[in-house]
Order: sequence, then structure tokens, then C-alpha cells
Amino acid sequence: MSSAAATQSTTVDDPRVPLRFGNGTAVFLVSLAGLMMANLAPLIMSVIEQIGFDVVASGNILTWGLFASAVVGLGTSRAAAGQRRRTIASSGLAVAVAGFLFAALNGHSHLIVAGFIVGAIGVGTAISTSGAAIAAVRNPNRVSATSGVVNRLLVMVVLAVIPILGLAQITVFGALALLSLLSLAVTVWLPSTPEVSSLDVITDTDTRAEPPKTPRRVILAGIGVLIVFPLWGTSEDAVWTLAPVLGNAVGLSEQSLGFALSAAAGVGAAAMVIVTLGGSRIGRALPLTIALILGGGTKIWIGMTSDPQTLAILIIIVNTIYAFAFVLFLATAAGLDARGSWSGPLIGAYIVGSSFAPIIGAWIIDGVGITAFGVAMGAISFILIVPTILIARVSTQVESNLNHLPERTS
Repeated sequence: MSSAAATQSTTVDDPRVPLRFGNGTAVFLVSLAGLMMANLAPLIMSVIEQIGFDVVASGNILTWGLFASAVVGLGTSRAAAGQRRRTIASSGLAVAVAGFLFAALNGHSHLIVAGFIVGAIGVGTAISTSGAAIAAVRNPNRVSATSGVVNRLLVMVVLAVIPILGLAQITVFGALALLSLLSLAVTVWLPSTPEVSSLDVITDTDTRAEPPKTPRRVILAGIGVLIVFPLWGTSEDAVWTLAPVLGNAVGLSEQSLGFALSAAAGVGAAAMVIVTLGGSRIGRALPLTIALILGGGTKIWIGMTSDPQTLAILIIIVNTIYAFAFVLFLATAAGLDARGSWSGPLIGAYIVGSSFAPIIGAWIIDGVGITAFGVAMGAISFILIVPTILIARVSTQVESNLNHLPERTS
């Protein structure tokens, strides 16, 4: 055999692991723990008001809790893409259990808030570790969508059970503590960081002594998704959180609005099922482009309509599109690197942006009106189409390289 033949590349398996019961349970539960605080935001605000804080103070406490959680998620994202993923997740979730349990059982209002903030800080590690872990499992489209479906279904159960048990600090903060404890128990099943990442695949290097440099296009795509996703999410969350204001402006009743929001959550889960079933076959660039176009147009329509029934339907539509695009954005970040270098900080970056969505949206409505608010939120989707296409194409190309991972032999 010639020396040239001896140096030819062979192919080895994709370093990402297949989705199994154990790693799926861990990824989905830890992800849910990282997002549950945001999902229970209305109930948390109600409980904080019950213990003696006014609406403004309650909103500020919730905002700072979410912000602290997001900052911790961003701060631990680099380590979450390394070999200490499980240690980081379990340490943070242990802190979350202690903090939320303290908030659930304490009788002093300021100590309850302190416990809540400590719990929020701890659960921040769930944001980074679950995001990074998704990248370690094959077919990020399917995994991120399945995670989203599980998230929504369990949130619907929790939101239904807590009012039945009674809205109080023991039920709300106790639910957060219980979920953190369950997530802590399954962190041992979190998929490990692959020894070989997609960066090793697309970097042309003949030496194993030096780690490969990240290609510039991957860096730009990674930075891009960390900017595009929060910007898009802020425009979506502004519409969602200000739905009562939009409803009041057109005479939509509280009952009709509540039905629309509930229906939006259910139909959004159905949109995630589409991505789950389609997996990698549906791609990313084209469906994200369609979602941004439809979402942008719907948000503009929301700002212009004066009919309450039309508004209710549009709220359902925009949230369905949001759910579909959300999981594809997460899959796009996961596809950029199997270690989770970009998907790890993604949700943290998103929460930082969405934390200020109500403030930004209210400022626009108060300053220039609801019509201009709708146009501004819709315009964001249209502006982000081109960078989203470019990022999604890089992600798809990088992931496809893992199907034929080169292994050099001498």
C-alpha cells in the first residue's frame, strides 16, 4: 500500500449520541427546570403580591430573578460545553432546591424573596447545561422540538394543578423546588461533551497536538445566533406579555383573552410536534424564513386590527409560529458545534432580552401607539431574515460534516 493510500481518510461515527430514555429524560427535565420560572411568572408575581409587595415591586423582583438566572446561564455556558457539565448542573440545581424550598417554607416576606433569588441563581446552570447537552444528541431539530413539546405539556399540567391545590408560596415555590430536585436526580444521565466536535471536522489540520481553531464563519454564525435569537424573542415576548393591553384596546374580554392564550400554548405544542416528526428533513433556513415572514406579518396585523375576535385568532397564530421557530433556532445553535459552545449560552441570552420585553413594548405603545408597536415588532422579524438564513446554512453544513467524520491514519 502506498504512503498516499495510507494517509487517506476513513469515516467514523457521528460523535453525537442517539436519543435514549435516560439522556432524553435528563435533557428535557433539566431544560424544563431552567425555563419553569419564566413559565410560572404570572403565578410567582401573584404570590409575591400576597406576601406584601405591590404590583411594581413584584414585577421588579420577578425581573431581577429572571435576569439573575440568565446571567448565571451565560456565565456557566463555556464550562457547560466542557467535561464538567454534570457537576455544574448538579451543583446549581442543589442550590436551586435549597433556595426555592426556603422560599416555600419561610414566613418573612424579605426572606422569601431572598430564597427565590437564590433559587433563581441556582437554576441558571440548568439553562446552560441543558442547552449544551442538546448539541450532544443527534438530530438537533428533533431533540430541541421534543424538548419543547415535553416542556409545554408539563407546564400545562403544573399550571392546572397549582390553582387546584391553592395559589400560595408553598405550592408555587414548592413546585419549583420539586422540579429542581427531580432534575438534580437525573443529571447523571446528561450526555457528556463529545471528545470530537464539529469544529474538528471542518478544520483542515494534520496534527492532533494542537487543538483546531474555530473557523471564522462558525464564530460569526455563533455570535450571530446569540444576537438574532434574543432580538427576535424580545419582539415575540413583547406581544405575548402585553396581550392584555392589546386586548383592552379592542374590547377583548378577559375570558376570551384567557382562552386565546391557552389555545396558543396548545397549538404551539402542536407546531413543535411538526418539527419533532420532520427532524432534520425539514431543514432550517427555509422553515425559519417562512416563520419570520409569517410572524412579522402577523405582528403588524395585530397592531392594526380593531376587531377583538381577529386579535384573539392572531395571538394564537403568532404564538404557534413562535413555538415552531423557537425550537429551530435552538437546533441551529446546537448544529454549530456538538459540544454546545453556542447552544449553551443561547437560552440565557434569550432570557436577558425577553426580561426587558414588557418594558420596551410598553414604552413603544405609550409613546407612539399600538399600531406603531405592531409595525416595529413585525419589522424586527423581517430585518432578521437574511442573517437567519446565513446562520442556518452554516449550521446545517457543519452538522452534515459529522455524518462523515474524517479520521486520519498514518
